[in-house]
Amino acid sequence: MSLYNERIDVRSTTGGHPAFFAWRDRTYRVRRVIGSWCSPGEPASRGRGARATATEVRLVRVAAESPEGEHSIADITCDGASGNWTMRRLWD
Repeated sequence: MSLYNERIDVRSTTGGHPAFFAWRDRTYRVRRVIGSWCSPGEPASRGRGARATATEVRLVRVAAESPEGEHSIADITCDGASGNWTMRRLWD
């Protein structure tokens, strides 16, 4: 496991959950959202599918599959102010 902090492109479902993400010239399919957390100070009642507000960062842990069929766990974050997604950690 490494800490990357690299920008990624994310395609989400209509419910706001990540469905695919592109990182280092590879597109990963999100097989399952394991968990979703918002930055401290935000109401816990917003739920797992809630999108980030303009002042928060949302961390999403996903089970992902590479184009070659390799399975991994990834922590990706969405910055509510910019809408940018970042690869934080990847466990192969």
